[in-house]
Amino acid sequence: MGLFIFVLLVGNALKDVAELVVAGKLDFWVFLKVLGLLIPYVASFALPLGMLTGTLIALGRLSSQREITAMKSAGLSLYQIAAPVFLIAFFGMIAAVLVNLHYAPQSRLERKALLASALTENPVGFIEERRFIHEFPGYVIYMGGRDGSTMKDFWIWELDKAKRVKLFLRAAEGELAYDKSNKELILTLRDGTAEQRDPEQPEAFGQTMPDSLFFGELPIALPLHQLFGDERKRRVRTKEMTFAQLMDRREIELAQEARTGEPMTEDRLEVQVHLQKNFALAFSVFSLAVFGVPLAIHVGRKETYANLGIALVIAMSYYFLIIMVSWLEGHPSLRPDLLIWLPNLIFQSIGFWMIYRASRH
Repeated sequence: MGLFIFVLLVGNALKDVAELVVAGKLDFWVFLKVLGLLIPYVASFALPLGMLTGTLIALGRLSSQREITAMKSAGLSLYQIAAPVFLIAFFGMIAAVLVNLHYAPQSRLERKALLASALTENPVGFIEERRFIHEFPGYVIYMGGRDGSTMKDFWIWELDKAKRVKLFLRAAEGELAYDKSNKELILTLRDGTAEQRDPEQPEAFGQTMPDSLFFGELPIALPLHQLFGDERKRRVRTKEMTFAQLMDRREIELAQEARTGEPMTEDRLEVQVHLQKNFALAFSVFSLAVFGVPLAIHVGRKETYANLGIALVIAMSYYFLIIMVSWLEGHPSLRPDLLIWLPNLIFQSIGFWMIYRASRH
């Protein structure tokens, strides 16, 4: 489990925060705190993988050295031999439930708040030279260079909901300041042009040319809450809700359905799929252990890397089935919130069937 936490932690860190550290936007100690807050998130995937790999390594080595045969000769059944594995898997399943439905969503919120706090201490450093900034929803920003505190060659594209350019700005220079009261970056552009496009057909240039004007100075406010969210203004995402919050939201949706007489709403389906998915992923700790016990005994490989490879193939097959069921979230009639348990049923059924066959030989 520690190995998989490390691998997943490095992957997520490189994707989410490594660029901020390299660009000097994040302090090293803040970076370490962010890594710590990533652990509960990656632990939800590391627990099943760690349990499966440990089962394959331990029982595979015992099988390759004929220890399993010796235990059977001493009168132990395969179920007795596997009992410690099932016990550890049960406790791992309980731990996974706590992580998936409490600690992981809490850590996501704390990580966003920490990143937002770190960037408000150095907001001017957020705009990098010669890089397209996509982090502000509805905007794409590019800056050519700096001359002290003055920024040179600004390009800004304002997008509509379909990600089409509705306003294009270009300025020779600009300055960036931070408004603490409103938590906004104030970008003041100077000596530039603005190109306003047709809101209905912003990409149609055949009949009419876009309206253009020159400006001497133009301030633009970029709210930081658009980057990381503001608890006072935004709705908490489903992935950031704890079990208690999910149940509260489910009750609200049920009450609304009772008032309107409508079938299951999309919001309730989303909540139920998320709930069942987290429980199913936690239960996968036990399911993969059940699948791994007879496989380890049958294959009987003592090499750690071979068992690690087998574990990855099995785990990827399990997660692929989870993803396939997730594709059905747009079809409430198929009940994807219940079908999400199908991978567990498949792996457990095959696992117990293989244990039954192995116990008869």
